[in-house]
Amino acid sequence: MPRKREKFDRIDVPRESPHKNVMGAVISGVVLVAAALVVGVVWNRVQLESRLGDTGLTSAVGAQSSTSVSDESYVASTDEFECILLFTADSLDQTGATLNSARILALNKTQGTAILADVPLEATLSVQDSSVTLSDLYTSSGYAACVAPLSKATNVEFAHVVVATDDVLEEASSLAGSSASELVSSASGLLSKIRTDMGAQELLSLAQTLSSVGRANLTRVDATLVPQTTTDDEGSVTETGSQVIDATQLDVALGLLVAAE
Repeated sequence: MPRKREKFDRIDVPRESPHKNVMGAVISGVVLVAAALVVGVVWNRVQLESRLGDTGLTSAVGAQSSTSVSDESYVASTDEFECILLFTADSLDQTGATLNSARILALNKTQGTAILADVPLEATLSVQDSSVTLSDLYTSSGYAACVAPLSKATNVEFAHVVVATDDVLEEASSLAGSSASELVSSASGLLSKIRTDMGAQELLSLAQTLSSVGRANLTRVDATLVPQTTTDDEGSVTETGSQVIDATQLDVALGLLVAAE
């Protein structure tokens, strides 16, 4: 009588695991989380880097008129200066933000000194054929729109502009010694608070200068306001009721002007 053949499972054939679907789901989840983290890191880096090289501020800096000396009692200093316009506002929105302070940082690179001047927000600026206070112009038209009118009102040519939500001078000076490649990782807190026309290397150069001067050695001054006046065809002078910046006295305080010999 023929013998019935027994059946045996082959050990070289892969078997279906009851946990296969679960493992697949876990692996897919890990991959998705990793991808999300990578995207998040890249997005955050792009956002931080976008705080530098603001095109609106770059255009505004380039739109400034040249400065001049209108008072014969003074002449332009022969020292090398770099003047930075510092705006502090309640947000970094291009328009609609409330301006909290406006300051001019004058770095005398020849002498290795620095002067920080506070500009009153109620100062009247001339914009085309109208007059508007600095604070109102900032809110209605944005930070870039204030650069050229304020440069004209103060007779100061700004090399760079920094818009921030806080006083960032101390944080900026702490970047001295960093490299451009390290900036985003080492200064993410600072970059999240600012917008500026400066690139990474320019910001680090400013940090080095501030560090060399020392925050405690910054001389502080206030821009003075004087009544705005108009002169009619007959030569009569009338006050408008607005206040404008005394540019000559500000420039002397910043060291940009010195007494004529």
